[in-house]
Amino acid sequence: MGTSVDPGVCDGIFINAGVTHPQPKWLDSLRVGGSLVLPLTVAMGMGMGENLGKGVVTKITREPNGFSARVTSFVAIYSCVSMRDPQIEQALGKAMASGKLFRLRSLRRDAHEPADNCVLHGRDFCLTSAELGARVAA
Repeated sequence: MGTSVDPGVCDGIFINAGVTHPQPKWLDSLRVGGSLVLPLTVAMGMGMGENLGKGVVTKITREPNGFSARVTSFVAIYSCVSMRDPQIEQALGKAMASGKLFRLRSLRRDAHEPADNCVLHGRDFCLTSAELGARVAA
């Protein structure tokens, strides 16, 4: 299963199935300058089942001082069923519908309370609209 593969330290990782969030293992594997490209998706619905998702392709790049992140395009793709968190998926759907996800600028991995600039806040990650290195108000 792709979610259990350890790619080792690498320059790039491309995930070709829809997920609700980045895996810590994928982020840990990136060298400085390396990028993770992944489709963040929610179930398409409309009788299409859980195996088809819609969302956005996101590029996360490891920088010397953290992770920058940007939405690059829209996507419809099969889902990685083992990489879906129902609570995060619900929050992701809200972030897409409100347009908040399109202000994505960085990814945080430190523990903090959700703030106004948290686009998608999870236990092991936070996609935020704050520029990398900018202080995030809690």
